[in-house]
Amino acid sequence: MRGRRGRLNPAERRVRTAFLRGEDLDLGGTSHSVRADVVADLLTRAVDRAAHPRAALRLRNVTIVGRLDVRQADVAVPVALTRATFTEVVDLTNARAAGVLLAECVLPGLQARLLEVRGDLDLTRCTITGPVDVCDARIGGSLTLDGSALRGSAIQDHALAAARMTVTGDLSARAGFTAHGRIWLSAATVGGDILFSGATVRNPAGPAIDANRLSVAGSLSARYGFTAQGGIILVHAQIGNQLNFTEARISTTGIWALHLGGARVASLWLTFAAPPVGRVRLSGLQADSIFDNPATWPAELDLIGCTYRLLLARSPAPRGSPLPPHPVTVQQRLAWLRRSPDGYAPQPYEQLAAQYRQNGQDQEARRVLLEKQRQRRATLSRPARILGYLLDSIVGYGYRTWLAGIWLAGFWALGTLTFAVQPSAPRSGATPERNPALQALDLLLPIIDLGHDGAWRPNGVSQYTAALLVLAGWALTTAVVAGLTRLLNR
Repeated sequence: MRGRRGRLNPAERRVRTAFLRGEDLDLGGTSHSVRADVVADLLTRAVDRAAHPRAALRLRNVTIVGRLDVRQADVAVPVALTRATFTEVVDLTNARAAGVLLAECVLPGLQARLLEVRGDLDLTRCTITGPVDVCDARIGGSLTLDGSALRGSAIQDHALAAARMTVTGDLSARAGFTAHGRIWLSAATVGGDILFSGATVRNPAGPAIDANRLSVAGSLSARYGFTAQGGIILVHAQIGNQLNFTEARISTTGIWALHLGGARVASLWLTFAAPPVGRVRLSGLQADSIFDNPATWPAELDLIGCTYRLLLARSPAPRGSPLPPHPVTVQQRLAWLRRSPDGYAPQPYEQLAAQYRQNGQDQEARRVLLEKQRQRRATLSRPARILGYLLDSIVGYGYRTWLAGIWLAGFWALGTLTFAVQPSAPRSGATPERNPALQALDLLLPIIDLGHDGAWRPNGVSQYTAALLVLAGWALTTAVVAGLTRLLNR
């Protein structure tokens, strides 16, 4: 090694000795600079396992000078560096390693595209001032970034580029993790959970988290203190358990605060700490359950094609109140549907009505379907709108058939008054005693014959009233019968 690297300084000789023994070496309080090519030589050279079975690189409080370049190398020994300072970017491109621990380290960047780690890649509490590139990496354990600060060289850079990465365990970026720049997880696959709770991601120039086609077997948790300045894009993501934004804050200067178009999740928690700034898109989302908080509903919400089997509101009770929070009313849910900036679409109303029916809330379901017709009416031509207003006022588009009973009573009163003021003439033959109320009722009920319509003949203006009663009777009694039939079926 001396022939290739020159004379070793005292710190490097100590590193070499500790490496062969597998000892944990703390260089604090001494001259602790070690050349990067010396470290690379230790990591890439063949080690006689019979003579040095515990060989490993375990260093503390060390400065590594130069570019640590182990590209395409097979690092067969464990690597654990704590409070190490690297003067240049660390390059692990296409390398293979048993496990890598960089704790509380300072790096100007990490190039690890196509890296293969059989164990964990642990970057806990590191400060990385350049991009971290682990695209196409394969990590057999977990990727841990808890407490780390990632700062791109420019705000447009990826703070973490991990597209198409495969992680068998968890991807954890909690406990004060911060990133200045984009977190790029498109087409990444995580076998465990993604944990962003308490993290802060800032990327005013674009999405804070860009994760199209992300696949997570467990949950994606961005709860309790998670803050994103920039949108979260999860188009066509597949999340096996929860996608949880409880007490999170999301804001963007762009269009999308949260985009879940075409995503599939088991459980979606939209219980934010404050309403997201920007549009939330759930179009095409498939979820078993959705939990939200009316106090933090976004101003703009796309729900076209969103399907769910359970929809519940989860909001905290007033402080100091022993009572649980009030449930969301159907009027509130209708206002929720009307937040779409693209206007009326039938599917969100049908989905909400199906949810109410599933819960046995038939009255609420009819209220939603009635609102659907009213919103549709605004998209029709003027004649169709006029007809719609007529149907709405008479029978509520068939969802408020009790209105027909009120109209029947009104027409009955009109007929009774008309026939009392202008008595009808008797027809030929025996006639029952004249009774304006029964005569009007006989005209209104098209199936039942009370014997008064055939016995008395209206005169003058009352003839028109009689014709109106017949027409109204056919239309309104049909609606009343339909409503009674639905009631008896229930």
